[in-house]
Amino acid sequence: MGRIGLLLLSMCFTVQAMAAGATQVGGTVVNYNAFMTNFLSADITQKYGLQRSDQLGALNINLAKADQKIASTIKGTYRENGEKKAKPLTFKQVINDQGSIDYFAQFPVKPAQVYVFDVELKVNGESKSIEFSQEVAPL
Repeated sequence: MGRIGLLLLSMCFTVQAMAAGATQVGGTVVNYNAFMTNFLSADITQKYGLQRSDQLGALNINLAKADQKIASTIKGTYRENGEKKAKPLTFKQVINDQGSIDYFAQFPVKPAQVYVFDVELKVNGESKSIEFSQEVAPL
């Protein structure tokens, strides 16, 4: 996929991430969003080693700080709204051609379900916990 395609994909993530949520850790902006993996093109999932499915969701966390690559240590859990037992998420770091860093974790999705995500991240030695809920539904 060309640079324009990746730029459009990055813009989609950014727009969706802003809709889901954003927070700040030090001087780093952390955007987060959950969506169905079949939203991603087959080229992107193959390039970054993700699985594309109408039964899998993905949690995307993007770090941004004034043209710098920002890495983080990220761990987290998810659960269906109303459930008490959380399941672990395994994050995969993805660096695109422009150098931005995204973290993806995939999880099984039941139709039109609200999920609660609890994420802990560490950026430049500073820790932050994020908890949010978002509906994830097949397209």
